[in-house]
Amino acid sequence: MKKILLFYTFFILMGTPIFAQSFLGTWQGQVKGSNGGLKAELSLEINANQLTGQMLVYSGGETNTYQIKGNVAVNMATGTLTYNDGTVFTFVMQLQNNVMQQKISYNNQVILEGNFAKVTSISPSTTHTSVKADGLSRDPNLVGKWTYQENYSSNGGFYGGSSMSIILNADGTIDDGGSRSYVSGPNSSGNSSSGGNSDIAQVKAAGARWFTKGNILYWRVNVNGKITDVPNSKYYIEKDALLLTDVNTGKKKLYYKGK
Repeated sequence: MKKILLFYTFFILMGTPIFAQSFLGTWQGQVKGSNGGLKAELSLEINANQLTGQMLVYSGGETNTYQIKGNVAVNMATGTLTYNDGTVFTFVMQLQNNVMQQKISYNNQVILEGNFAKVTSISPSTTHTSVKADGLSRDPNLVGKWTYQENYSSNGGFYGGSSMSIILNADGTIDDGGSRSYVSGPNSSGNSSSGGNSDIAQVKAAGARWFTKGNILYWRVNVNGKITDVPNSKYYIEKDALLLTDVNTGKKKLYYKGK
């Protein structure tokens, strides 16, 4: 019995580095969140059971770089992803059938999930390591879909409302989250939904990127070749509510996340 136990102990100790080496190399795939998917690449190195490397996420012709530090145990790796502004995320990666599955969390909440396949060779034309991140700081709590709602009613029994959603992406870009409206009365009701918010379309066309300094939300825009940082709103977040106060007019708008 003692020899059998020693054999299994030896097998486990020897097996861990073998699995750890399976993480070694370059992996390509994508990460997905509530806003859709983005192409991504992992470059991983192994020293004993210590995992280091980089994660690159591509969006809109730019690259966001995250430094990887973690540990490997059998076919699973855990650790941290650190963005260049110092923001730290946690990750879990698991190997299964030659596919790496990844979950990225912030404040113990999963915000992105990824799937990657190992690359045996990469031609120079397919690498993106020369592209640098924009270096802007972004509060990760702002990332996601935010919805602003308005409701109304009348003495005649009619009531209705409208909502508009904006998506703030982790790379600083934005997307149209769509809009909805509804009306209801004693003898009729209806609702509609649409996309194509003209303001958001103009911001996207200008290549604007959002970022934060302190509790101020900024836009970085390129106007006639000149880069300008424009303060937009003061922001305050509590749970899933976002209060924006226009820095010029003082007008307040309350948004809710994920609706």
